[in-house]
Amino acid sequence: MVEEFLWTLTDKNLCQFVALRYFNAAGCSSQYEIGEFHHPETHLIPNLCKSIATQKPLSIYGDHYPTKDGTCIRDYVHVEDLSKAHCLAMDYLLSSKHESHAINLGSTCGYSILDIVQAAQQTLSKDLRYEIHPHRKGDPAVLVADCTKAFHILGWKPQRNLETMLTSAYSWYVKNA
Repeated sequence: MVEEFLWTLTDKNLCQFVALRYFNAAGCSSQYEIGEFHHPETHLIPNLCKSIATQKPLSIYGDHYPTKDGTCIRDYVHVEDLSKAHCLAMDYLLSSKHESHAINLGSTCGYSILDIVQAAQQTLSKDLRYEIHPHRKGDPAVLVADCTKAFHILGWKPQRNLETMLTSAYSWYVKNA
């Protein structure tokens, strides 16, 4: 609704905007000062960190999706890459281009839930148990960002990989949980 409202304002020459559409933000700041915590926590990577730290099984919702391992596939992007995108969007808006855009931000690479579990075990050298639960109604099998506009309009590409997201998220969790 907000984007629709902004497009209406743009059509009336009242404003220009860049709407940044995050996919799954993950990781924490490189100094491990700002991290992710919600109550209740619903995001995979913080729940994964909690499961490793508490040695309680991670809940995985669904293993019958039409994917290589049956778990859903999602796109993850590091929070510091998102921060850079915000700066580039502000620079763009302050330039003389003055065109509005809605731009996807992700890694353009999808990982299944079991890919994330395996990467966490390898990257963090930790055991991680998990339990399969019924899938959540309405969850699509695959959600991966097309970041073509982010590159062409903002000159943005994600710089950090999944291992960096997992390492920084786990380091923050251990320090702050």
